[in-house]
Amino acid sequence: MEKIKRRMFLWLTAIALAFIAGYLLDVVYPYKLPIYLRMLGLLGIIIAALLLRISGRMLKRFGEPEEWGWTTKLVTHSVYSCVRHPHHFGIGLFVTSLGLLIGGYFTFLLSTVTIWITIIVFLLRVEEVELKEKFGSQYEEYSKRVPMIVPKPICLIKELIHPSVR
Repeated sequence: MEKIKRRMFLWLTAIALAFIAGYLLDVVYPYKLPIYLRMLGLLGIIIAALLLRISGRMLKRFGEPEEWGWTTKLVTHSVYSCVRHPHHFGIGLFVTSLGLLIGGYFTFLLSTVTIWITIIVFLLRVEEVELKEKFGSQYEEYSKRVPMIVPKPICLIKELIHPSVR
């Protein structure tokens, strides 16, 4: 659990610093994004919340949780058939959308760049390595069929509207 707490702290720190730096730049250079982009941010937050809810429930129900954030079974259906890391995609979408909703150009830019770089580096250097070690060839086969972070759009839309539960 200590590892998870440390990771959570690092994620939240990176995101908070990006939002603070962006906000400070927005105060100095007050350029606001158009209202239609800000409303797109609201839609993105709703979609991200739905995706996070579905992916969390899938892991809890089918992943046989060892402890919070760790499972003993590889989940490969529902949203996990559209993208290998739907929870990370949802977090990235949420932070990007929040930056849009806030509407400051620099807040959006810095928070978006920071979250996606953090997600991609974390997935490549930590999460993918751990999953390959934990699930071996089962994960290797899964990773050949399903994209790491950019979901299959049609698949994701279908799963968000009517999640398949097996």
